[in-house]
Amino acid sequence: MSTHMTVGDIQADSLVNPTCFKVWIKCSRTDPFRAGCDIFLGRGVGLVCPIVALGNYLSQRGATPGPLFRFNSGRPLTRQQLSSSVQSILHAAGYSGSYSGHSFRIGAATTAAARGVSDHLIKTLGRWSSDAYQIYIRTPVNSIVRVASQLVA
Repeated sequence: MSTHMTVGDIQADSLVNPTCFKVWIKCSRTDPFRAGCDIFLGRGVGLVCPIVALGNYLSQRGATPGPLFRFNSGRPLTRQQLSSSVQSILHAAGYSGSYSGHSFRIGAATTAAARGVSDHLIKTLGRWSSDAYQIYIRTPVNSIVRVASQLVA
């Protein structure tokens, strides 16, 4: 079995105007038994919408068999290549530091918590089987200072 996602691993709720994509993840670092799982992408309200982005990518990529994320040659995009590219783009944009796949987990958990998403949904969205997601949530300094100032009276 190939571990790479393919076009067939993606299903839309509508061919004309999708509002949701179901993506079958065959395996991941958080899935040691390779059971696989579905993740769901919904419409975004900000500048970047996952539905629009994936739809645009799929229309450019076409339905040719092979890995979903690949180079024009058909060679699959690896995790290391993606991580290196993201790192280069962020550095070119003026962001210093080191970024990895875990940076996305940290960012997603932190953003969800800051927007008031309940703990059980953060856990579900991140596919955590334990409460380990809590160590990824970064609390902004201004939130800590605001609470601290409320305690001093």
